[in-house]
Amino acid sequence: MGLVHLLRSSIARVAVLHGLVLAAAMMAVLSGVYIATDRLIANEGDQLISVETQNLTDSFKKMDTDAFIAAVIERADDPWIRGGVYELHGPRGNFLAGNVVVLSDLKVASGVWTEFEVADANNEADISRQIRAKVEDLGDGYRLLVGHDVQDRRAFKTVMLQSVIWAVLATLLFGVAGGWWLGRRISRTAKAISSSAARIALGNLTERLPLSGNGDEIDTLVSQFNELLTRVDTLTTTLRAVLDSTAHDLRGHLNRIRGAAQEASLKATSADEVSAVALVLTEIDRLSETLQGLLRIALAESGTVPLERVDLSAMTTDLVEFYQPVAGLDQLHTHIEPGLWVRGHRQLLTQALSNVLDNALKYGQGSKVSINLSRDEQQAILTIRDQGPGIPAEQREWAKQRFRRLPGSSGLPGSGLGLSLVAAVARLHQAELNLQDANPGLALSLSIPLTND
Repeated sequence: MGLVHLLRSSIARVAVLHGLVLAAAMMAVLSGVYIATDRLIANEGDQLISVETQNLTDSFKKMDTDAFIAAVIERADDPWIRGGVYELHGPRGNFLAGNVVVLSDLKVASGVWTEFEVADANNEADISRQIRAKVEDLGDGYRLLVGHDVQDRRAFKTVMLQSVIWAVLATLLFGVAGGWWLGRRISRTAKAISSSAARIALGNLTERLPLSGNGDEIDTLVSQFNELLTRVDTLTTTLRAVLDSTAHDLRGHLNRIRGAAQEASLKATSADEVSAVALVLTEIDRLSETLQGLLRIALAESGTVPLERVDLSAMTTDLVEFYQPVAGLDQLHTHIEPGLWVRGHRQLLTQALSNVLDNALKYGQGSKVSINLSRDEQQAILTIRDQGPGIPAEQREWAKQRFRRLPGSSGLPGSGLGLSLVAAVARLHQAELNLQDANPGLALSLSIPLTND
């Protein structure tokens, strides 16, 4: 699994891509050199043969037959003409001179190039050499073949081609190695930035991305991002201070209003006065509950709360035991797998689960409510099902927003912040919140990553 993951990593892709690009560039350059060199050597050899053929053709026109035959014999036996091949045939097709005897078997027209193999000059029949030649009709039935040994040229091409292949393979190898080194360097920087960013996302705004010290574009980007984090940290701290101060003042005002209302209820003398005071107390409690809900949502969405190891199994068990007296007889059905630990905020998690159970019991109206907590690979899956009216599919995302209440719930207590708080807590814990049809009712599932720390 580790090797497969490594091969699928960006490091492997960078290394392979780097090696392939270098190998392709090397292949293009060396292939161009190979083709140009081969063409140059081939053209030079053909030019020599053409010039020699033309000289002998001119000599045939100026010399008598015996002198021309002697000239061909001299050239064929001349040790200084290395690799030269000659053959002269008479009008009857008879061999007159030369150092090869192949013309009668070639069946080649005049002025046409041909290639063939002949035995080595040492008469070793099992060793042959490649010859490139041109056939020319001299007139009066005389035919001349002039050629040259190209075996050395073929051997040079083979060696050069092998050299190109080895050079490309070596370039590919060194390119992959260089790309791997470069990829590892980039990956270390990316992992360091990713780790710091993950801690920042969990609310640690004092964290800063590391600088490599190279002074390159990445360091410039990281420096600017760190300055942005400093600004965000300052703004968040200021906002939290303002929020805490405002919440404290509002709680003080609500407590004083409640105290005054309770005092007024003691002095009420008529049924209308008692009813009016009771209505005021109810609205004060609703306003206080709304304020608490908004503060919890703001706290969850700020991402600045400290997280710790939380035994989700024990928390869920305690919460079920707390709601058991409120629920009807045998209304709660539980299956809780023990020992499931997550990294989270205990108070916010408890409040979110309380909201879900409140809704299940409130909308279930005495029907069965099931709570299931189990492990699925590296996640804890908490699912709460009720048998109430449920939420239509097109309204489920809408129901997660603040102050959203479903049709038909106006007579039930609540401020419309329950699911919005659950959604905010899910985002804080990097959890996945799903609302599904339970047929009948609603199935709410929360998938929270497990922790081993």
